[in-house]
Amino acid sequence: MLNGKYHNTKRFARYALAATAMVGVFYSCANVGRPEGGPIDETPPKVIGSTPQAGALNNKRTKILIEFDEFVKLEKANEKVVVSPPQVQQPEIKTTGKKVSINLLDSLKANTTYTIDFSDAIVDNNEGNPLGNFAFTFSTGSAIDSMVVSGTVLDASNLEPVKGILVGLHANLQDSAFVKQPFDRVARTDSRGHFSIRGIAPGKYRIYALQDADQNFIYSQKSEVLAFNDSLVIPGFEERLRNDTTWKDSLTIDTIVPRKYTHYLPDNLILRTFKEELFSQYLAKSERTLDRKFSLYFVAKADTLPVLKGLNFDEKDAFLIEKNHKNDTIHYWVK
Repeated sequence: MLNGKYHNTKRFARYALAATAMVGVFYSCANVGRPEGGPIDETPPKVIGSTPQAGALNNKRTKILIEFDEFVKLEKANEKVVVSPPQVQQPEIKTTGKKVSINLLDSLKANTTYTIDFSDAIVDNNEGNPLGNFAFTFSTGSAIDSMVVSGTVLDASNLEPVKGILVGLHANLQDSAFVKQPFDRVARTDSRGHFSIRGIAPGKYRIYALQDADQNFIYSQKSEVLAFNDSLVIPGFEERLRNDTTWKDSLTIDTIVPRKYTHYLPDNLILRTFKEELFSQYLAKSERTLDRKFSLYFVAKADTLPVLKGLNFDEKDAFLIEKNHKNDTIHYWVK
């Protein structure tokens, strides 16, 4: 009797051990990742194909599919990914396995270069290695516009870099274009305040930075932080040389080869942000403490003094004026 119980117990133990092993196998199959103890993956994802092809001409597709050599994901796509020319309807951008899809909801403009700047938003699924400074470009016309302008946006009050602010170009050189129509080309600053606007056609432009609160690519709210440059921006380029190094091994240089490359200008634009002061100028109070003196107090500083009109005398040489540096407190002494 005791022997029978012993055999039953052994049989149960064998079944339990087999079930545990099966669970372990299923778990290891389901858990996709780097094997414990293996080398850390430091290689970013690589593009292996796309529809349409990168740099495609006469493209009419509004849906773009980009395929990578490994599983990828998007980090902070709403903050980092910028489509140029800007889209009034925000594009749909998502990942599925090894693919990133972009659906442009605005109608495509004729004979226009489109740039989808991902910055470092695309990372691999396991280690989060970013594909830095990745941009996808196509054209609805017969040529790709390839000019680039770059620079830095600083806070005018402390000269600190401004992260995540929109920077845009207007081919319309009228000052009113900034408040009437969206930018022609856009980019967004990185953590260092640096920006690069790509896919620009030759010509003359005005450049602005805008904390675009309502995402309409127009300066439409006085509460929005902004910056501009008085000088026109004229994109250009020059051929430069740089040294490329080939190595015999990890320690020994084989050869140093000078190679030509195209460097785009200007590359050092500086924009300083500020916020427009929100006030309506008006007289706060007036007083006459002496027979020959009266004072005016305004709610805000002013560039010029108020214009006084004499009712029955010539006001042009009637007063000695005492004022502060803001022109908001003014004392008039009657001569």
